[in-house]
Amino acid sequence: MRVGRPRGFSPAVPVAVVITMAAALPLSAASGAPDEADACFGAAARAHPHACERWTSSRTATPDPRVADSLPGAPCDIIERRDVLSVCAFGREPSDAVATVALVGDSHAAHWRGALEVVAQAHGWRALSMMRSSCPLSKAVRDLDEPKFTLCRDWKELVFQWFREHPEIETVFVSGLTGGSGVVPARGRSRFRTAVAGFRRAWEALPPTVERIIVIRDTPKTRPDVTQCVERAIERGTLPNRACSTTRRDSLDVDAAMVAARKWPSPRVQSVDLTHYFCGRRRCYPVSGGVLVLRDQHHMTATYSTTLGPMLLRKSAPLLVR
Repeated sequence: MRVGRPRGFSPAVPVAVVITMAAALPLSAASGAPDEADACFGAAARAHPHACERWTSSRTATPDPRVADSLPGAPCDIIERRDVLSVCAFGREPSDAVATVALVGDSHAAHWRGALEVVAQAHGWRALSMMRSSCPLSKAVRDLDEPKFTLCRDWKELVFQWFREHPEIETVFVSGLTGGSGVVPARGRSRFRTAVAGFRRAWEALPPTVERIIVIRDTPKTRPDVTQCVERAIERGTLPNRACSTTRRDSLDVDAAMVAARKWPSPRVQSVDLTHYFCGRRRCYPVSGGVLVLRDQHHMTATYSTTLGPMLLRKSAPLLVR
């Protein structure tokens, strides 16, 4: 069963109420934080740096950096398989949902599932995730070896077909690995310009029943040995954020999807940038509020993603107003 909603529907929760909820949402229920640290656990520490100074400078990290890379992402239940396309569900149960939204892209879209779970619960949504590693939703040709090249091409064709068959999906969240190095440059274009054009063409290819596309800016990258560095810092009793941070210049690539979104001529495509919860003015940090931010060089831990839920809720709420 899939839940749609009538045309002209406004969000289940008024935007002003959603923003208030985002500011006040207790994080322990969503993330498993200790009760005494609710207000400063994970991304909340960067939202309130003065009140959370002790947690911002944490000498511990959850999950354990020694096993972080082997831990699963935020959960979802596979409800449909079609050749190389799998659709998994999270958020509200169908009988309890007022609408269904989609999250689509590569593994850098999938690691936002923890945050979108919080958003979906607040709005009363069922959410459906479609992910293919190294394969963002773009019409640019991916620079991949076989069989990944063919699997990515076939997956994207099935995604576009799936949306044509599901007109009830009016809101789509997308994200993907930044930069343009993973595409084959089109004639007369750089790799980056090819990547920007590829995202635009993909969004144009989604049926008009998709009324709203929300682009989430990609996460920063960090040093290849980040988890080992954090582990060593904790063992020495030093601050991981002092020993293992990276510069913003090294961590933040220009995001081709965000560039495409900014140039979109209508409100159909909007964007959300949560870089503040990863980086300060000069450096990006591996631990926030006692939570390990990235489980490897460029993928979020499910725990940190979940703590970003209230921030994604607050930032995306105004974009849902027609």
